[in-house]
Amino acid sequence: MKNNHLRYRFIAVLILLFLFYVIANFASHLVTPTRYTIDKTTPIYLSQSYLIDDTKNLHTQQILDNLNSFTAKPFQHIDWNFTPRNYWLLVDLDNRSQEKEHIVAHFDNPMVDHLTAYHLDSHNNIITTTRLGDLESELSLFQYSVPHIDLTISAQSKQKLLLKIDTTGISKTPINLYGEAEFQDLIRSQTAIWGIFVGVLIMAALYNLVLFFGIKDRVYLIYIGYIISAIILMGGVLGFGFYLWPLSWQLFFQKYIVASNYAIALFTLAFCTMFLRYHKEQCWRFKLSIYLMFLMFLLGISCFFIAENIAAPIFFVVLVLLYIVCIIMIYSKLRSGFRWAKFYVISWIPLIIGAAIQPLELTGVLPYSFAIRHAFLVAILCEVVLMAMALADRVRYQREKALYHATHTEQTKLLNSAMLKQAYMSLQLKQRTASLCLIKITDFYSLSHILNQTQSSQLVVAIAKSLELQLNKEREFINLESNIVTCPRIADLSNGVLAFISIKTQSVQSLHDKLTKIRKSLPKYHPVQGFNLQLNYAMGYCILERDSGFDTWLQNGYFSLTEVPQTSYPNNRSKVMPVTMNISLAAAFQNALKRNLLTIYHQPQIDLRTGQAVGSEALLRWPNAPYEQINIEALILLAERTGLINELTLWVLDQACQDIAKFNHAGFFKHKVSINLSAKNLMIHNLIEKIENTLLKHNVPAKQLKFELTESALITNQQQMINLVEQLTRLGIEVILDDFGTGYSSLNCFVSYNFSTLKIDKSFIIGLPSHSANRVIVKAAIEMAHSLGLKVTVEGVEDVTTQQLLHTMGADYAQGYYYSKAIAVDDYLLWLAENKQAN
Repeated sequence: MKNNHLRYRFIAVLILLFLFYVIANFASHLVTPTRYTIDKTTPIYLSQSYLIDDTKNLHTQQILDNLNSFTAKPFQHIDWNFTPRNYWLLVDLDNRSQEKEHIVAHFDNPMVDHLTAYHLDSHNNIITTTRLGDLESELSLFQYSVPHIDLTISAQSKQKLLLKIDTTGISKTPINLYGEAEFQDLIRSQTAIWGIFVGVLIMAALYNLVLFFGIKDRVYLIYIGYIISAIILMGGVLGFGFYLWPLSWQLFFQKYIVASNYAIALFTLAFCTMFLRYHKEQCWRFKLSIYLMFLMFLLGISCFFIAENIAAPIFFVVLVLLYIVCIIMIYSKLRSGFRWAKFYVISWIPLIIGAAIQPLELTGVLPYSFAIRHAFLVAILCEVVLMAMALADRVRYQREKALYHATHTEQTKLLNSAMLKQAYMSLQLKQRTASLCLIKITDFYSLSHILNQTQSSQLVVAIAKSLELQLNKEREFINLESNIVTCPRIADLSNGVLAFISIKTQSVQSLHDKLTKIRKSLPKYHPVQGFNLQLNYAMGYCILERDSGFDTWLQNGYFSLTEVPQTSYPNNRSKVMPVTMNISLAAAFQNALKRNLLTIYHQPQIDLRTGQAVGSEALLRWPNAPYEQINIEALILLAERTGLINELTLWVLDQACQDIAKFNHAGFFKHKVSINLSAKNLMIHNLIEKIENTLLKHNVPAKQLKFELTESALITNQQQMINLVEQLTRLGIEVILDDFGTGYSSLNCFVSYNFSTLKIDKSFIIGLPSHSANRVIVKAAIEMAHSLGLKVTVEGVEDVTTQQLLHTMGADYAQGYYYSKAIAVDDYLLWLAENKQAN
């Protein structure tokens, strides 16, 4: 495929070189006419002189009587400008041949208002008088478009040609005398270049009109407006407009030619603004272009009310502003990576060169010639062609962009399910064996509450790159798209799921082992703002079946994902999530854990029969400002979602065992401490072994340690959790069912799990004396627990009435602010001593 592409590109270059050769050969014949004037082709000798009448009051007879007062210099020395005045030009013709000569005097300014040609004999007598100019009536279209007169010079004679030029605006009128054959060559060359210009521009306008009806993009209308303005302008300057419009239209266009200049300038700026899509940004550059367009519109309207010699200099000043604004806009886009506009940028090169040549020729800096005379026309022709190429390139880019967005995810820029489906259809067509493989970042949904969109995308891209490196080692995983630089084998299915396809015929166990190896090689941590996000992955796979569709194949792949399901959190926890879920807090929390800036507070648990403290619940605290006011439940949720929960649990276990050792040292040998255990802690490798080692490290009996499990934790990986509870029980550690009544599990948990205690959530206890329904629920729960051989602990006791009521109901233990809030271990030891607790 790549070789074919290079071959076609080589053919295209050859065609381009051939076209350039044809154009160059054709142009070489067009640029020569002005080289063959009569002074070079016939034995007629010329001398030139001129007179400038600033008063515009000199009559023809006065001029004839004072021909000797003319300045004897070639016409290129004339100070042509926009000042209202008359120019008198005299050409002495000396025919030294033995035959009469027929010549044509060509006046190359079809916009001249009045041009009177006097053919004089050697005694300054008028032989013929011819009146030309666009304000003269009853002329032929040929005389309007190509002002000229025919002269016959007798053999061995001297005659003169006296010209009076009376016009406003562009006054420079190049005068060339040709033989009849040479003049015909000039007309043919002129007509050829005019025909090419008009033909190309009209075809470009029609083609872009078709594109507008198909694409509905306003830039094509602006481009067509530019083309029409260019035809009007050049038709007036060069004269071919007489063949395009009714005579009255063309005379109107020539009278207000400066307005045509403003029109083409306005469309130039509008095209630049729309093509570079500044109208989508509404930035200061867009506003600047709008202001300049409005100014040009007003000045263009003013051209209908002020003289051309005043309007033209103003336009040249505005033209400078136009170039400055366009260059600013183009430069800004190029800096921002707007590379697809290369043809448009190149189109300015001939325009700037041609626009510079025209005034230089009018002011006499450059000598007049056929090529220079038509330089601006050729420049506009080149610009229009390049602009058309730029529009085509823009369409190609937009098509590729649309295709890119259809096949890539917007956030990660990775291939999406569309490319996966395309690969599936290709495999089905070829009847190939294939397996859909999935890798999922576990708890990605939870992480999306902590990471912003950019951070989430960066996480997925980082994992995709690592996965791509692993897949590159195995030839069995196919490319989903052949000409993309990054991750061609992987599709992003969103929500942290990456998909790829294996085409190797192999057993399910072999594929499972390979994917397990790949999963284990993926990054375990991902740095985000100084925080190392802990990562886990699930994997799944599905064999391609001949009679299944893509959606079924994909759905089966999702079903095969093996991961810990999302934990269902109690409503009271999810409410605080938006306040605390951010990566900056996670980074600070991780740092505090590593630097031992966290601490454990204890809240006593009271035996309702004796009134003595039998234990305490270890509660996490972050005493450093400004974190001391953070909701701890939300902080634990943050730890679960970022993968810190395992490290945190082991730290709490170690701190709790240290505190138990302190209690024992103070003589409170029967005091028990309970800590919370998360379903996420199942991921801790050799958890039971780590618990045993911690107990041995601090010389703490297992019976003094208790673990509390919430109902919601029981939903996930039930068999693993059942095994964990049994192992803890065999070790001598009590396991408590925490927050009873707020979870979503069934009563079957009492049968499946070996709990020692049931802990009723404080939401049922606070305000218990005044809520009869809660009293019924609490009493029923106590009776049910006792019938199953479980102790009952209630939390949230805040007054003596509630304590007495719970004691009457038969509750075993209680904790709450009525006894004490959670306090630091040293303060808790004082509290124990002050309340004279027995050993």
